[in-house]
Amino acid sequence: MAKLKTLLRVLKKILLRVLHGNWHYHGKGPLKLAKAAMTYFFKFGPRGFMRKLKAELVSFDRRSAGLAGTLAFPNGLVSGVPSNAILPWYAKHAKPVTIVIPSYNDFELLGPCLAALKSTTDPKLVHILIVDDYAQPANRQKLKTLEDEQVKVIFRPKNGGFAKAVNTGLRAADKKHDVIVLNSDTTAHPGWLEALQYGAYEFGVDSGVVGPKLLYPDGRIQSAGSHRNTDAPEWFDHYYRFQPANYGPANIPHYCLAVTGACMYVKREFINYIGLLDEHYQFAFEEVDWCLRGWEAGYRTLYFPSAVLTHHEGVVRAKHKTISDKEKQSLEYFWRKWKPWFDERNVSNGAGQRRIIFVLQTFGLSGGIKNIFEQANRLALRNFAIEIWGLDRDQPAWDLSEAIKIRTFKNYERLTQALSNEEAIKVATWWETAFPVWLASVRKGIPVYMISEFETWFYPNDVLAQSMVVSCYRKEFRNLTISSYNKEELQAIGLPATLLPCGYDDKTYKPLKDVARLDNVLLAVGRGFFQKNFGMTLKGWKLLGEQRPDMWLYGAEPQMAKLDKKITYFKKPTNQAVNKLYNQATMFVQTSRHEGFALPILEAMAAGCPVICTDAHGNRDFSLAGKNCLMVDHDDKEALAAAIKKLQGSKNLRQRLGNEGLKTARKFRLDAIMRIAEKFYREVA
Repeated sequence: MAKLKTLLRVLKKILLRVLHGNWHYHGKGPLKLAKAAMTYFFKFGPRGFMRKLKAELVSFDRRSAGLAGTLAFPNGLVSGVPSNAILPWYAKHAKPVTIVIPSYNDFELLGPCLAALKSTTDPKLVHILIVDDYAQPANRQKLKTLEDEQVKVIFRPKNGGFAKAVNTGLRAADKKHDVIVLNSDTTAHPGWLEALQYGAYEFGVDSGVVGPKLLYPDGRIQSAGSHRNTDAPEWFDHYYRFQPANYGPANIPHYCLAVTGACMYVKREFINYIGLLDEHYQFAFEEVDWCLRGWEAGYRTLYFPSAVLTHHEGVVRAKHKTISDKEKQSLEYFWRKWKPWFDERNVSNGAGQRRIIFVLQTFGLSGGIKNIFEQANRLALRNFAIEIWGLDRDQPAWDLSEAIKIRTFKNYERLTQALSNEEAIKVATWWETAFPVWLASVRKGIPVYMISEFETWFYPNDVLAQSMVVSCYRKEFRNLTISSYNKEELQAIGLPATLLPCGYDDKTYKPLKDVARLDNVLLAVGRGFFQKNFGMTLKGWKLLGEQRPDMWLYGAEPQMAKLDKKITYFKKPTNQAVNKLYNQATMFVQTSRHEGFALPILEAMAAGCPVICTDAHGNRDFSLAGKNCLMVDHDDKEALAAAIKKLQGSKNLRQRLGNEGLKTARKFRLDAIMRIAEKFYREVA
């Protein structure tokens, strides 16, 4: 029934596009689309065609999720909300608010701040309270000149700091109003209030606090939500600080631990339930504490980038002469209060076993998924309590220990709700699982992200999707990755990661003494996924004409056997059967454009099979051109044909590459890799 509803929804969207005169898809008109579809049908058969059609319909559905120009995914992420959706909503649903501006010897800043507020808000819906915390007679006279029907000034009897000043305004605000806490050194951009309110009431789920995108005066990003500083964990920092204002990941709405007090929209129900700011903080951490108290009570904090303000950070701060002592007091008080919440979480069961829950989107045939199942099995043998959760209702394609529990869910929403209650190490294994895992780990458990590759590679021409991927790489994750190349890519965006290479089972993948290696068989993974670039393998092999060796393929796409009369396809062979193929084949060829690791190459080496490959990035840790493999350039089919012919014609070369491959593979035996994994999971808590 759910699939039927999805199909009907997609067909309705297609019909609406056609009725509006839009006949194109991916820049192709009806005739070109029909030609491409027929070509694909005859090349990959009915099943391959239906698989491709389903993928394209899902992609179309995501891109037509009700907001023009946006992209939506099943995990709940949306690439953004345009103003043409926000403004009509606000026109119908606008709520009155009180803006509370704490003021400290900053009269020269208040004028421009108020001017921007008045030009971007309706005085019938927006009240402004300036709370003077300077307590100097001369300053009072100047501040009184700012009062009018929309603006009122409250004078505190003595200086008390940010929290006390804000609380004074909160107590004075209309009890039916939501509240915006705002620094005096900010300049509001048009549409900021409408967007914050839309985020609070229409976009966010259980949102209590909403923060905008804050820019420095030079236009770079100052804050896109707050996170714990990974280099100095006693402090908090801002996402995407110093990136350009239009930096893609910063345009993705996201929940976060906190937003800065420079501008935060706070619902009235949040204030009524959570209470006011904690006045024990003399300077700093007040807003983080407030947001965390909200999370504990079930109120999320949302970063909503459709709202934008400029923050002239440091102007007010520079006027405080004793800030360092006050910050030190706040720092010490915050960690006395919150250290157990952050750093002392239970992730063990009643028997004292560390619990690990791997979260997968699918249990299907994939090297990355296979690696997760291998790790799960081995960790279970090392006295970890392992569970695997996912959305796949089909049986896993990989062997799994009876000690491991599998749970499946209808959708990410239900998975997230259930996962939120678990005290465990929760491991995201794909970017779409990262957001649910992060959300389910805010209050309980420890979030880990096993990044098999920098997943923007899956969307080579899709800037929106790439931005959504990067937005899921949250700072709260403890990251694992499987190759040095991946680690460098993550480091380039400021994410530390522990290197945990894929390992192979040396009891399964090994030379077989009783199996003869043939001299006329090319073995490859039979998968049509674009990253695998199988087309290059096929073209290079065909250049050899009738002299070409037989081609053996294995995998889950048997229709690929129709590509040539000399192709034999082994459908879903067991690991042992794959090892036998490695032992029989003259050579193993993989011409991927990109791989997070390229485990089949390593498995072939472990069986003594000579390898021809491309530089697929993730295989650089073990594929050494000219030493243990022959390496050819991407899409150079002539070079590939020459390499196949060279290897086919030289038994000595095959023997040398096979022996060197065996030496390389020994370094990646699964038992050795699992010692790294066990150390990581025992230390992460």
